[in-house]
Amino acid sequence: MRTGMEAGRKLIHISGISTIVLAELLGKTFLSSAVLIITAFFLISEYLRLQGKAFPVVTEITRMAAREDEAADWVLRPVFYAVGIIIAMNLFPQPVNYAAIAILTVGDGFASFVGTRFGRHRFPYNHDKTLEGSISFFLASFFSTLIFVSPPAALLGSMVGAFTESLPTGSSENVVVPAAAGLCMSILPLFM
Repeated sequence: MRTGMEAGRKLIHISGISTIVLAELLGKTFLSSAVLIITAFFLISEYLRLQGKAFPVVTEITRMAAREDEAADWVLRPVFYAVGIIIAMNLFPQPVNYAAIAILTVGDGFASFVGTRFGRHRFPYNHDKTLEGSISFFLASFFSTLIFVSPPAALLGSMVGAFTESLPTGSSENVVVPAAAGLCMSILPLFM
């Protein structure tokens, strides 16, 4: 895989942090509706792409960003990503919802970029993930969540997020990671 393509994928992934600013400006209900509409357009674009047709701009971005193992079939990682953001935004109270989104967008984005470029130590339970990627996930998550939650919550959410991201969850990691991290950060006050 070309390094530039992977960097572009991760830049798109990390840019999802902007949903927090948009939620503050537009409201989380409006933002969630907009993300659902954009996801519907993406699914239409995917259908057309698989039929040999193109949906302007979206199909080209998908072709550019899709990994080789994804391009022959439905590219669903962006759908799971959108669902993960919507779940985190609406399931958890503020500011835990924003911290869960930061873990998904910033943590996972850095993990993939570092893991694919510098990862050497693969996990025995998931050969697609590396220790180096998980460490970068944790660090990026921790520092980005400190903006929203207390250090203990940031530490717990980042640890849970990094561990969950290392599991063999496939495309659903974009839903499972923010859900697990958000849940743990939400219940932390019960134990303090």
